[in-house]
Amino acid sequence: MDITLLQHMSVILITAVIVLLIFNKLKLPSMIGLFITGIVIGHTINNTSMISTLSELGVIFLLFIIGLEFSVEKFSAIKKYALIGGILQVGITTILVTLLGLALGLKLNSAIFLGFLVSFSSTAIVMKIMQQKHITHSLQGKVTLGILIFQDIAVIVVILLTPLLGGSALEIHTIPRVIITFIGLVILIFVGAKWFIPLALKDAARTKNRDLFLLLTLFICMGTTFATSLIGIGPELGAFVAGLLISNTEYSHQTLGYIQPFQDVFMSLFFISIGLMVNLHLFLYNFWIIAILTILILVIKFTATLITGIRLKLPPKVSISIAILLSQIGEFSFVLASEGMRYNLMTQRFFSIFLGVSILTMSLTPFIQKFSPKIINKLTKIRYFQVDSELKSLPEELGEVQPIKDHVILVGMGSIGKQMTKACNQFNVPILAVDMNPIIVEQQQAAGVPIIYGNASNESVLKELRVTSAQCIVISASTYEGTLKTIDTARRLNPDIHIIVRTKYLRNIDEVIEAGADEVVPKEFETSILMFTRIMDYYQKDMDEIADAVNDLRSDNYDAFRSVSSEDVSAYLSNSFTEIEVDSVRVYNNAHIKDFPFEKHGLTITSVIRENNTITDIKNSFLFLEDDIILFTGDRADINKFFNDIEF
Repeated sequence: MDITLLQHMSVILITAVIVLLIFNKLKLPSMIGLFITGIVIGHTINNTSMISTLSELGVIFLLFIIGLEFSVEKFSAIKKYALIGGILQVGITTILVTLLGLALGLKLNSAIFLGFLVSFSSTAIVMKIMQQKHITHSLQGKVTLGILIFQDIAVIVVILLTPLLGGSALEIHTIPRVIITFIGLVILIFVGAKWFIPLALKDAARTKNRDLFLLLTLFICMGTTFATSLIGIGPELGAFVAGLLISNTEYSHQTLGYIQPFQDVFMSLFFISIGLMVNLHLFLYNFWIIAILTILILVIKFTATLITGIRLKLPPKVSISIAILLSQIGEFSFVLASEGMRYNLMTQRFFSIFLGVSILTMSLTPFIQKFSPKIINKLTKIRYFQVDSELKSLPEELGEVQPIKDHVILVGMGSIGKQMTKACNQFNVPILAVDMNPIIVEQQQAAGVPIIYGNASNESVLKELRVTSAQCIVISASTYEGTLKTIDTARRLNPDIHIIVRTKYLRNIDEVIEAGADEVVPKEFETSILMFTRIMDYYQKDMDEIADAVNDLRSDNYDAFRSVSSEDVSAYLSNSFTEIEVDSVRVYNNAHIKDFPFEKHGLTITSVIRENNTITDIKNSFLFLEDDIILFTGDRADINKFFNDIEF
């Protein structure tokens, strides 16, 4: 391995860590710290091509995630605001900035290109702010999302138009190739989304092998990007298409969870690479020009978005809020600016100035957002903004739809999950479910159950399940480690959520409660409770007495049973409530009744518990199935001989 690569990466990482620690102490946005990291590194590392290459992966993953989060259902609900709002916002901004560019002495094609650059906002920054403020599903959140979706698609169009603005002529003989390329892309999306991608992901998901699923996801992202590049389509569009192929499958949420860490790392490198491109001497020399242009750009973008909101007949307060959110220049503008340099649409000096303006607008956004209530209060004192009557005329898809809240999240759709679903439906309690078995997810979706595929320990999956607005989460299907991770993630995202966990063994109760669970129901103990109620019913005991005994056993969160085994519980039940010795044995493989020496030791089989059913008609030809629980009675000495006689 090249030792220089390790040296550079070490310098980058330690510098980023130190800068971000300082920024965290000062409670400043991390993004500004990443820009500064790049500026600092730019003076210590001469060869930065490696960082630039890695940062391009950040853009690819970002577009892949945008494609993943894009769904026909989501888009159709806000299509008017994505199309009309997006066209107005991008169009008005482009026109105003083009006029500004002409006033600054730029050529028409360069001024138009500058207008396009400024019109795009930062998807990463805006979405992060909306998530922090919990306004993603609000009116301004939906309209903002619609405009951002339009901008993300428009970026791809501008990339295709850039060579024309740069003076490259569109040759007639290339038109058929362009048409064929477009048709090929449509076929790729249709075939991939309809058959290949869902089937491949389904097969990978059925293996429950995390590494296999992750590698397949990365192959879809990189492979599609490579394939589209071969037919002349840029990697940005290819990454977006790759995300689009997965977006309308039930695996999109889990895929998002796997890819998010990669995107976060590479996007951090992307912001660092932006800082690398800053010529500090030129920035300081032109500081006042950059500062004035920054103010002008913020005002232009604010005004253009405000006009867009007014034309959409949105409430003034909502229009102002959206205008503040979209006032910065986006990360894709850096990618476009590099393309503009290649086609001589920007000089090196102007590129450096634009870079400084972009960084300032992005860095100022979190601060401006904090003052948004004061800005709204100031502007609403103007007579025009004092009436919010337009809210009454909002269309239904924006004005009335309320996101699900106060619901129950069901982790696992096994027998317990299905029972919980029936019970919640009976009492009109809203639910959202998740399961890692693609077949179960498919079946439950067909039955009308609101369920998604994914691992509940994954933050993005829990966010899709609206964990921040949920009342309760029931965890009944997961590995023990997965259960602990799910509890930790759910508690971190929603400190007030009530967490109920079904665990396998009594010995795990303390650790699960310490991890953050409110209630723990051990499967081992509940089996003993069920055994007790069945056997008492068999001996025709009074149901009220049985209920009192069960409540007594369940009191104090099973404190009396946290350090005992299932055998101890069985003994406790027998000694406390009947003179007859009661015991049980679990069947680990399908077996005939004659395979067990019950008759030899004078033991009587009372019943068999099979899943949720109790079978009492036990004949000599009876066949036991795996996981059956056999309940039987007899003398303790005979029971002990029985256990010594059988093999587990």
